[in-house]
Amino acid sequence: MLYPVMPNDYISSLYPVDLNDKVEHAAVFFILSLLLNRASATTGHRLRNVIALSAFGIVIELIQHFIPHRSASLNDALANIAGILLFQLLFSIYLYLSKRKRITAQ
Repeated sequence: MLYPVMPNDYISSLYPVDLNDKVEHAAVFFILSLLLNRASATTGHRLRNVIALSAFGIVIELIQHFIPHRSASLNDALANIAGILLFQLLFSIYLYLSKRKRITAQ
């Protein structure tokens, strides 16, 4: 996962479509949250996953401050956290609806 330390001009050459940077951050952390959740999805683990991924998103933003041609951004860190929280919200809704469906089926 070298993406956070690659030069911006190289990264932009990899993508033919210019998506909003914050949407990209949120999407990446949404997917990371999905993958981590698949590995451990109990309620306690979900909270740990949110904290761990949020810390990871903040740390990689701080590291970028020290890398030439990169810059740290509070808004990027917030977009990372938004992606994590969006996944957790949608997953919670999914669990609620699944549980409700099972109860009504009985």
